[in-house]
Amino acid sequence: MSLNEQNFQDPVRVKVVVIGDMCVGKTAIAHRFTKNAFEEKLPHTVGASYYIRSMEIEGRTILFQIWDTAGQERFRSLVPMYLRDADIALLVYDITSKETFHSLELWRTELLTSAPCHVTTAVVGNKSDLGAKRQTESTVRIPVIRAGMLALKKTGRAYAVKHRMLYTETSAKLGTNVEELFYDLGLRMANPELGGCLDASIKVPEKYKKVTNVYIPPNANQPPQNSCCT
Repeated sequence: MSLNEQNFQDPVRVKVVVIGDMCVGKTAIAHRFTKNAFEEKLPHTVGASYYIRSMEIEGRTILFQIWDTAGQERFRSLVPMYLRDADIALLVYDITSKETFHSLELWRTELLTSAPCHVTTAVVGNKSDLGAKRQTESTVRIPVIRAGMLALKKTGRAYAVKHRMLYTETSAKLGTNVEELFYDLGLRMANPELGGCLDASIKVPEKYKKVTNVYIPPNANQPPQNSCCT
């Protein structure tokens, strides 16, 4: 059933699939969003974990059904099954690990192969609270120097722009930008006419707005490159 066909009072059910390498904080993001909590040592996900939470957005109840997939290689074959009917996909990497950033292309390929062409996708750089440990693509550990600390941030943003995806950085530990990210995505699910486009005029209510850092890529009305919609 399409979102347009649902009764106005019915919740909009949204399937969110979180993908990325192990230890980037996928489970921590889901845990923070659904439980408003952070645990330093969460057990590794086996296969996939399921989380659920609703948000009231513009008079609609958005029910986020979140599948947190395992990042280990031995569980990679299960990812297509979860992506098959996803409404939203989050590609998560760790800003302190260049390897997890470089892996985004592998995960994007999986996304293009298995997810519906209309899926709304966000690139999420997690662990923004560890900015002093941010890594550039040259593998150099960056000290607390303002220009240097922006290097991978620009890289992540450039990657999202290239593939016409939403981009933000989060801290599951501090809760930074987690609520904002889901609110922004949920707003598009509640308003099908927006589709996957990202509208800079959309305002996040103060109760969700802490430190907004969601990047709006240009040409967002166009579908992702190499997708089945092109």
